[in-house]
Amino acid sequence: MDTPYVISLENLDIWQEDKLVLSGVNFRLAPAETCYIIGKSGSGKTSLLKTIYGSLPVRSGQASVCCFDLTRMDDRDIPKLRRKLGMVFQDFILFEDWTVGRNLYYILQATGWKDKAQMTARVLKVLDMVGLTGSEKKPVTSLSGGEQQRVVIARALLNNPPVIIADEPTGNLDPDTSDEILYLLNRLSAEFGTSIIIATHDYRLIQKFPARVYKCDGDKLSEIT
Repeated sequence: MDTPYVISLENLDIWQEDKLVLSGVNFRLAPAETCYIIGKSGSGKTSLLKTIYGSLPVRSGQASVCCFDLTRMDDRDIPKLRRKLGMVFQDFILFEDWTVGRNLYYILQATGWKDKAQMTARVLKVLDMVGLTGSEKKPVTSLSGGEQQRVVIARALLNNPPVIIADEPTGNLDPDTSDEILYLLNRLSAEFGTSIIIATHDYRLIQKFPARVYKCDGDKLSEIT
């Protein structure tokens, strides 16, 4: 599917096993664009994100993500797709007994990097991108919650993905720290052309950092204008 969009979903039905969660989904995301996904708990936000990153199969409709046709994917394609997607979650999912650098180095090893000099250079680069220069030898437990989320964003950037998917990225953070994380994500989009999807309950962020908004409600995904 040739498309100018990094993500294009057309007439998509999204299922969780035998339950129809969202029907007739139409969603597009352009390069360097940010958008929000809002809705009550259980409304389908996470199911939508899982479909985009290949955890839920596409049963009907059309779906292109980073030039991958999700309707034709098999299990071997999913790791290739996920190298194009940076994942940021509410729960940091870091190895707390490791240093910052080791957490990042591990991801590079797991995604096929071999050259140690290149790996070290990339770790230092992404830490610089998120404002954590010099933190590679620090234990994760020595960092604040906001700093740990910056490490998670650095981890998401390691393979230079065209898209970052952030599922409640500020859910465990106070308002000032939440603002710092949104400033960072917006800067990454502006400087590096990264497209960003943010699923959130925090309407304050949407008011402070405006972007397109989609709402999951009553098995439908609608753009709020």
